[in-house]
Amino acid sequence: MDVGRSIAILLVAAVLPLGTTTVSAAADAPGPADSADTETPNAAPLTVPAIQQWQGGNGSLRLTQRGSIAVEDPVLLELGEQLAAELIDDGLPALRVTDGPADPGDIGLRLHAGGEQTEDSYLLEIDDRVTITAGTETGAFYGTRTLLQALRTSAEFATLPQGRALDWPHIDGQRGQMLDIRTFFSLDYLKQQIRQLGWYKLNTFHLHLSDWNSFRIQSDRFPGLTSPQAYSKAEIRELQDYAARYHVMIIPEIDMPGHASHIGNYRPSLAFECESMSYPSNMPWEGSGTGNWTMDVTSPETIEFVTELLEEMLPLFDGPYFHIGGDEIPSVSDQQLCPELVAYQQEQGYEYTADVFVEFINTLNDVVRAHGKTTEVWQWWDFQRETSILPDRDVVVDEWLNAPDDRVAQGYQTVGAEESQLYVSPGFGTRPGQYGYFDPREVFRYEFKNDPGFVGYKVSRWADRAHEHPASWFDFYARRPLAVLADRTWGAPASDVREFFDRYDRVGDADPSARGYGENPGMISQQGWTAVQGRNDGSRAIDGDPYTGWEAFPESEPLLEIDFGSRQRIAGIRYLPPPEGEGNPVRDYRLLASDDGVEWRPVTSGRFADTHTETVVRFGPIETRFLGLQVVSGHGPVPSAKSAVNELDAVRAR
Repeated sequence: MDVGRSIAILLVAAVLPLGTTTVSAAADAPGPADSADTETPNAAPLTVPAIQQWQGGNGSLRLTQRGSIAVEDPVLLELGEQLAAELIDDGLPALRVTDGPADPGDIGLRLHAGGEQTEDSYLLEIDDRVTITAGTETGAFYGTRTLLQALRTSAEFATLPQGRALDWPHIDGQRGQMLDIRTFFSLDYLKQQIRQLGWYKLNTFHLHLSDWNSFRIQSDRFPGLTSPQAYSKAEIRELQDYAARYHVMIIPEIDMPGHASHIGNYRPSLAFECESMSYPSNMPWEGSGTGNWTMDVTSPETIEFVTELLEEMLPLFDGPYFHIGGDEIPSVSDQQLCPELVAYQQEQGYEYTADVFVEFINTLNDVVRAHGKTTEVWQWWDFQRETSILPDRDVVVDEWLNAPDDRVAQGYQTVGAEESQLYVSPGFGTRPGQYGYFDPREVFRYEFKNDPGFVGYKVSRWADRAHEHPASWFDFYARRPLAVLADRTWGAPASDVREFFDRYDRVGDADPSARGYGENPGMISQQGWTAVQGRNDGSRAIDGDPYTGWEAFPESEPLLEIDFGSRQRIAGIRYLPPPEGEGNPVRDYRLLASDDGVEWRPVTSGRFADTHTETVVRFGPIETRFLGLQVVSGHGPVPSAKSAVNELDAVRAR
């Protein structure tokens, strides 16, 4: 992208010079400007992802209810109404939506087509009004995300720093997540994820909708195939309409021909009869010992069934991609023990048994393409095996084993989904060093490429070995990974990850009133905090690093005292315990406040659950300089056992 040219394109309309005024929606015009040369330009607003390019002005703009959201292009009217509702949700002034140009104190939304700006780029100007200009609805939407986050993290309520932001993504294609629905997630949780994806300017939600234990979409053609917990066609429609509001693309996946025990149990004739393909040997895959693991791709009945199933499912989804799985097909040794597979290989004249599965991919690709969509698959056909034929070059490959570079070099459009870096599999790993644990400190340095052939990147959230856990548990392990992916694929440099964690905490969640999924309505910064030093280093609980912590001894050293450095208005705390296997969570606690660090007053008390995920405790707003967390007991073998506080944050009151 030619940034300089794009700036010129986006600034076709005249813009007001940046001054030093502080104006509000109550004002009819900006006040007198001082010399900008004598003041330090405003820093960029704190957002996730970070803004690509910022030109700071001097002064600020305060929004009040006398302002409006002025929509210049009718196509943006719905976005204007959505923004108005979101401002109210965040406790900000309620603004009416009008049509026409923005006046001083207003928020203006406008489209300007043409030039080289990307689908997702936008220009945000803050002077005596806010103006968001983009070439597309998507770009305008992303501009409103930046606006909402800038208001959330501003030093003063409803106030914005004057300046100009030109913003665009480093990765133009897929930026998002895959969610494994072997564990059924409610429609409300899927919507919450969509809103969070949009909040971070992520655009892809890949739903893994079938596996060995389930088929999660209503099928009228094969009603016995549908699991008891499944999404109706009306819910699929509702979900996509909701996703469209947040400019998120749904990619459905039906995983075939492996992971197909549920399909084989529904109709056994669709599965291989040979034991080696039905019960793969020495395979650690969840469900591989349940039988009917692999569909019989040599059977005309199977091809007919799959074609009819796809013909029913494909029209349900609006997006351009349809994922057909293709992963974890049994090994070559198992394939060669299957008489019907070997016979079919020889009849077709293929050099390898693995060629038969490549043929299956290409057969399904023809069905998907007939519906005007692009087929997506997991890289597996050449995993520890050879083939003499290849999947069609128009198939998009999710490369999980390695970085996507080699697959791109082979001529495939490729999505980076490297398991060692981008998998979130808490059933395998819940702390650094374990398989399936996404370590933000490492991934923050990962190289995300936007060269031709690189379609994008995704976090893959697998549910193996963890079906008994609630959605909140799964959600905890994905929260920081999604934010990291957003920041880096949008274009933020690989800087100090602690700065990123601080920014992530201050930005908070898309829905500040959400309950049950981390509940981050926006924290105050830990910068400038100090902790009273005792036998243990309390600063490790306020260092912005979730992998270090303070150890509390309820009987001898139970109090963590924090000095904010100045009076702060807070409305809650967030407690992060240590990772599983690295310490005991706090059980009972008391929260205290003080103006001088000597005289303490009670704020609240309670009991944290025995969990290693974070917990938010809310209370009525208070003003204090000092905060004390008194640990009464821990979730150890005895209540007096030491417990740990890996991070203690304070919820910002607005």
